[in-house]
Amino acid sequence: MADQEKKAKSLETKTRNRAIREKIQQKLIIHLFRFTSQSAKNVFASEKYLIKQLGLENAQTRQPTYRVRQAVKRLESKGLVAWQRKGSGWTVILTEKGEKHSQRLHVAEEIHLQKPKKWDGRWRVVIFDVWERRRNIRNKLRSMLEKAGFLRLQDSVWIYPYDCEELVAFLRADLKLGNGVLYIIAEGIENDAKYRIHFDLP
Repeated sequence: MADQEKKAKSLETKTRNRAIREKIQQKLIIHLFRFTSQSAKNVFASEKYLIKQLGLENAQTRQPTYRVRQAVKRLESKGLVAWQRKGSGWTVILTEKGEKHSQRLHVAEEIHLQKPKKWDGRWRVVIFDVWERRRNIRNKLRSMLEKAGFLRLQDSVWIYPYDCEELVAFLRADLKLGNGVLYIIAEGIENDAKYRIHFDLP
């Protein structure tokens, strides 16, 4: 019995540590994406900056620098980052695969859209038609719209009161939906009182 409990605890510890490593990698690649997006050059933030952004200043199990370098190493093994010569030293850059992956993570993290101070009175309507054989993609689209704060009118009709064209364009491109997603700006929706209440609108 004791051996079984010990194995169970060991499995829980391994699972927890794996989740922590994955979270560090995700945060690292998101910050790398944001950092490089703000510069015309492919630069890599300092380890000190990354340690602070990843919340590792008070890491007690292992040295923060070690954890950052291990995260970079794992991302490199996945083909998401690469080392590049820069002057007399080396720097880490996102690969093409890493840029796409980090952009998806960035959007997922920032998917809650900013609300303007005043509503312009128009409704944004997203309509999509995705084949049954691509239902996994369809379900992913629905999930992301829901996470972004959209309200479902029907299975393939969702509404939002504020500008969200950039998000819809990204989802259309990222999920390879092309003309399968239609973005509409409507002056009004019949009997929209309950929708206004849902979005806390005047």
